[in-house]
Amino acid sequence: MARHDKMVILTVFIIAVVFLPSTEGFFSYNPFKRAASLFDGHEFWSQFQQGFKQLESAAKEEVEKIESSKAKSGSQAGEGKDEETGTDLLDIGGSSDFSSFGLPGGFLSNLFGSMGTGLAMARQPWWKGPNVCVEREEIDESQHHNRTEDAESEDEEGGVFGSFQFSSCQQTDIKYTCTTKIRNHGIRKTFIVKYQCCHGFRRVEGKPGCTEVHLKSLMETASDVGGKDFVQLVRTSGLEEKMSGNNMTLFVPSDDAVRDFTDSLQEANQVEFYVPPASARRRRAIGMEGTSMRDIVLGHMVPGFYDISELVNEQVLYSDNGNSSVRMNFYLAPGERLVTANCARLTSVNNYATNGIVHVVDRMIRPVTKTLAELIAQDNQFAILRSLLSKTGLLQKLKEPGHITIFAPTDSAFEKLDPAVRSRLMQGEACIGNVLKHHLVPHTVCSTAVQTRLTTMNMDGDTLQLERRPDDGKLFVSGIQIVAKDVVGTNGIIHVIDGIIMPDSARPITGVLSSHNLTTFLSLLREAGLAESLDSMSNVTLFAPTDEALAKPEAMATLEKLRADKDRLRDLLLYHTTGPEVQSCDFSNDKQLKSGLADKSIRINLYATLPFFTGAITRATAQCARLINFDNRACGGVIHEVDKLLVPPSGSILELIERGDNYTLLRKIMKGTGLEEELNGEGPFTFLAPPDSALYKLEEEDLKILTEDKHLAERVLRQHILPEALCCAGVGATSWPFTNRVETLSGRSVAVRRDHEGRVHIGSTMVKDCDIPATNGLIHTVNRVMVPHDNRRNGFQKFENPNVEVFLYGL
Repeated sequence: MARHDKMVILTVFIIAVVFLPSTEGFFSYNPFKRAASLFDGHEFWSQFQQGFKQLESAAKEEVEKIESSKAKSGSQAGEGKDEETGTDLLDIGGSSDFSSFGLPGGFLSNLFGSMGTGLAMARQPWWKGPNVCVEREEIDESQHHNRTEDAESEDEEGGVFGSFQFSSCQQTDIKYTCTTKIRNHGIRKTFIVKYQCCHGFRRVEGKPGCTEVHLKSLMETASDVGGKDFVQLVRTSGLEEKMSGNNMTLFVPSDDAVRDFTDSLQEANQVEFYVPPASARRRRAIGMEGTSMRDIVLGHMVPGFYDISELVNEQVLYSDNGNSSVRMNFYLAPGERLVTANCARLTSVNNYATNGIVHVVDRMIRPVTKTLAELIAQDNQFAILRSLLSKTGLLQKLKEPGHITIFAPTDSAFEKLDPAVRSRLMQGEACIGNVLKHHLVPHTVCSTAVQTRLTTMNMDGDTLQLERRPDDGKLFVSGIQIVAKDVVGTNGIIHVIDGIIMPDSARPITGVLSSHNLTTFLSLLREAGLAESLDSMSNVTLFAPTDEALAKPEAMATLEKLRADKDRLRDLLLYHTTGPEVQSCDFSNDKQLKSGLADKSIRINLYATLPFFTGAITRATAQCARLINFDNRACGGVIHEVDKLLVPPSGSILELIERGDNYTLLRKIMKGTGLEEELNGEGPFTFLAPPDSALYKLEEEDLKILTEDKHLAERVLRQHILPEALCCAGVGATSWPFTNRVETLSGRSVAVRRDHEGRVHIGSTMVKDCDIPATNGLIHTVNRVMVPHDNRRNGFQKFENPNVEVFLYGL
């Protein structure tokens, strides 16, 4: 063992010393260059150099070698080939060296002698052992590229070398596949070599190559695995000779599955998939014919060998029944992987026979030859569904190849709808496209995949919840029962349902407001006469206050004033609308949306409320109302729920200060400072406005100085102005030392936080009245004044009240 370890270490060191100097063109310093020079003149060094020269030439000659190898193997027909499969048998003697890796034969032998050969044999992989068959495929890509493309691709792929050879290998339980791509002077070829046990042999852990196993015929194997009744069907259908004389993969229904085979299953590709009892009796009375038993049996036979480990999800195989399709699906379930063939669950897989493979399924497989569109078109129970699919253009999608699941409502399901809603749907209104897309899933979902609960995504972008009841096994999708399941078409699966999945995206705006318990706002819309007109709108966005928001005292006071004037109430409600439709992903900070109220905009703001994570947006506001539930889709629009009533601004910050009864002292201090024009500008600004009560906390003489010294007054006021719109909702709950800071118009920053009682603090001020809206920002009424720290140079040296410092914040 120790000798083996030393040899490996020596090999790694020598390869590093020899090979890394070839990277000299990439690195300015090669740490192995000096070490390699020490070996100059040694005999084994010349052997290394010779070996790598051979390796380089081997890459250039790879195309010729593989082509000549193919020609040679072709001329030796029957020699080295498996008689049953016709694939090449792996030459054990010729594979003991490393020629299959592109290394020159004898290279390791020259280096290590018999030791190298012994090591290679000891570590020989299973696919180099006996009874392994080899399949080779050559793909010539040169003809798909013109000379210009070749030149460009050589520059890209070959880099500084001008050409290259790349190989990659992948191993499964039964197969080892190597792919080699060669790009050399205009030659573009891909070679695929597959190693697998020859038919009749299996891999056995711990043994080289493949071990022979005793195989029986397909008929005997099918009987042994529980398919005796199906074998009898094969005989009575006159297909015994076909099964015995051809290589095929057989999906064998268990004896229980055959015994459960009913008349409705024999009518697999007839019209109805779910037939009410009365209709079923009527059909039997008229003697409607079903699919022949021979066709059904042929639908279980697929030419060729298909081991389950080699198949992928949504792979479609074609049976001997006129190429009817067999769709394979793989689903993950707790503790297992479910495999289905045309939604029939595989209960036993990979049972090899002399001329095929047998997989056992838990039900008879229906022959599948029609698309989903054809299956729906020929069933009278789907007349309404077919008409609506045609109107929306979705019927064409069901004709095309693909993987679709449709939860198909019957005509009786549509009749259960409210007559007004059904009428709008039949006229192509009420967002019928959204309704139908809610019933379509862009992948195949067999009922077997639903063990208890399953969530999937439909074509409308919403989730569907599928559930299987544990007591009776009944299936439901979004609360609606699936009355017939797993009707397979060539491009997907149909599940028949007895109701309509009515998503919010298909309901009118008033309907979504009602379903989301936004009843107070809905009643206001009806009171103002806006409900019907809002439902008729398209491409509209609505910011809807919750019932809790409208129950706040300030909201109730505002509404009480407006209810006496219906026009003013209407204007307030229109201010909550905008167009076109704006999803939350379309929001950006300080984005202004033109509202339904003339000349009024809704300002959108985005905030990062987590300390240090300034790039992580965690909160959004509309006119400082926090969005608490957003992107609720409705027919013709989208609804965002907000936590307070939106009040349209009635002027700029300056205009609001000039009109405010509690800002008389602030107006005197501001007048003549130069800030008046600025606060009447575009913004946005946040003004921390001290009311008269805060300014009266100053000494009379100090207040006089602040009023008369306009330079000082401007400096003080600039520290109360933020060059951004900072809503109270944009301030998160934080504590020291995890606090955020914002810049003031003076260029200095102040801390922003929310205390344990939810009050907002900006600098040393506490906000008493939040979010007074202005056209160019907002006003917060604060409880105190912030002044510069260097107050002695600005006239405040006469302060004698020791309590003044309580109200001042030094920066």
